[in-house]
Amino acid sequence: MHASHGGHFPLLPAQLRTWNAQIDDLTNPVFFICDYLEIRGPVDPDILRAAHLQVEREADALRLGIITVEGEHRQFVHPDPTPLQWVDLSARSDPAAAAAAWMAEDVHRPVDPLRLCGAAVIKTADDCFLLYWKVHHAVVDGWSLALIFNRMAAVYSALSEGRSYEKGMLQPFERLQEHEAAYWQKRSLADRAHWHSKLADRPEPVGPSRRRAQVAAGRRLRHELAPDRVARLGEVADGLGVTWSDLAISAMAAYVGSTVQVPEVLLGLPTAGRLSPQVRNAVGMATNILPLRVPFDDGSSLAGHAQRVSREVRELLLHSRYPTAELSREITERGGSGRLWAAMVNVMLFDHRLDFAGVPAIQHTVSIPLTVDMTLYLIQIASDGTMELILDTHPDLYSAPETEAHLAGLLSMFDAIEKAGPHTPLHALCPGPERSRALSG
Repeated sequence: MHASHGGHFPLLPAQLRTWNAQIDDLTNPVFFICDYLEIRGPVDPDILRAAHLQVEREADALRLGIITVEGEHRQFVHPDPTPLQWVDLSARSDPAAAAAAWMAEDVHRPVDPLRLCGAAVIKTADDCFLLYWKVHHAVVDGWSLALIFNRMAAVYSALSEGRSYEKGMLQPFERLQEHEAAYWQKRSLADRAHWHSKLADRPEPVGPSRRRAQVAAGRRLRHELAPDRVARLGEVADGLGVTWSDLAISAMAAYVGSTVQVPEVLLGLPTAGRLSPQVRNAVGMATNILPLRVPFDDGSSLAGHAQRVSREVRELLLHSRYPTAELSREITERGGSGRLWAAMVNVMLFDHRLDFAGVPAIQHTVSIPLTVDMTLYLIQIASDGTMELILDTHPDLYSAPETEAHLAGLLSMFDAIEKAGPHTPLHALCPGPERSRALSG
């Protein structure tokens, strides 16, 4: 049972961080995650509706609403699932453009605290459907949305093929509540001590712009990484003794360090907040962002740098449950700067099985970009390994040409890493001082 009073119960710390940022302006839609699957083939509307109903039943976080009771934000679960909208735009002169306009309008709708998640199917042709989800980050995170897409594909496939599907594959929100309560009883003090020690003598975070700004909706550029390129980078990572994610994070750390010419980089690193297998498939908001502290020396070898970053990532993950808002507040109260990072990197490698009874699907995002400086996303969008590289930059810190130049610089560095050996020095992979000065304005 949910720990509740009068049918409502408290928000978790990860939820509260987002909702406190939202509550002063419900017309601001930047905290929604808006993604869709492009299903490239025919689908059965009735079976898709049945799959959606099953997912809504399993993932009760999709039915959460938030209210304020005596000055405290609390949440409740709607008993009934939200209906799946069906939008047929296939008769339009340009169905793809009409679908993009429909989603753009929906993305920018004001927040309804009582209904924070919704889904729609947009038909653009007899053999093309867009399965669109809009979820608020206060109740559902990106990890959960990947679970939802995979589960819908699995249930749809089973129903289409006349097979039974295993029930309850998505764990309820209650599991996250239990996990959180256990954490504060058993682990929080040790994690707090770790972070205060780790950050005691940290440098001031500096991004490639060398300037500061408040969080804002950013500019966004995209580049698709084909499966063969992703595989080649995976082979490089294997040769260095690190994971694909470690290599990508290492690249961003080296890029920032080289561009800014600093001996140490502080990167924001989002984590899933699901250290236990008991909550790996729990749908809800558990994501936490913490600072990754990386020494940078452009004379270091690629192998030495990547392995150092890998060790730092492993250490961060061991202590990744401590809420960043709490950590920032505590450091500020001690007289320090509550700013824990500038640039961010987010690598999302999902176990995608996006197949609707043999019809493949590819994931896309239409979310409004939100950044405090510069954010690099590397997101697996299809089961064949295709990834999308997304670069978001703060509009007050980077012009459109500067954003394009940084994207080109990052892609150039990934090209260089593909061809590099373990002993290649970082200065052979990263932008040199002259290019760095040009990029930073």
